[in-house]
Amino acid sequence: MSPDYRNRSAEEILSKHIYHDAIGFGFRAASWLDYVERKGDVAALFYACIDGRLSIEHLIFELIVICSEPKLTKEDYKKCLNSPRKLDKLISKLVPEYEKLVEFSRIVQTMTPGIPNINVWDIKDLMKNWGHLSSYLHWTGAAIETTEDSEWQSQAFEHAKSVIIPLWQKLSSGQSGSISIESMSKNTKDVWEQYRKGEIGSESVRLRLEILGP
Repeated sequence: MSPDYRNRSAEEILSKHIYHDAIGFGFRAASWLDYVERKGDVAALFYACIDGRLSIEHLIFELIVICSEPKLTKEDYKKCLNSPRKLDKLISKLVPEYEKLVEFSRIVQTMTPGIPNINVWDIKDLMKNWGHLSSYLHWTGAAIETTEDSEWQSQAFEHAKSVIIPLWQKLSSGQSGSISIESMSKNTKDVWEQYRKGEIGSESVRLRLEILGP
């Protein structure tokens, strides 16, 4: 159960539920955005964008670790640290079947009681949203036409909200993860390989796994 991000004071946002991961930053981003809506303090909008961007960066790195381990090398890790914009390329290099692997995991999840809901993330959309939030963290022109203008503030708030709130709702409703290929039984791995190669579809996966049983 995730804590409610609404109606929190600035002190509470800065002192409670502090976690330095995708969920922690996402929670603070949503909290700051709610603070802006209640207080009209445009400064908090930038705090929301900072935390929202950090949430996306941590999330993409989590996906790389979850889906690439034990392939993730120290050199790859350094690339993650030094070039956030290249994270989508890195995850494509390490796990070219990422979307299929997570979809395969979701099929298994629906057939296995007790497994947490697994989120499916679109890496390109995450990076696009990272760019949207980043646009508010640089000089945008004369203050009288931007940060001091009520229309600009309203548009910026709605733009940030369209990224941050859906991000938080998804982060707080499921887990980032996938089934480890190495841990699959031989028969399950055979089904996965057929699905990965496009030889069978999702329904065939479900039917074959039902036949295989637990």
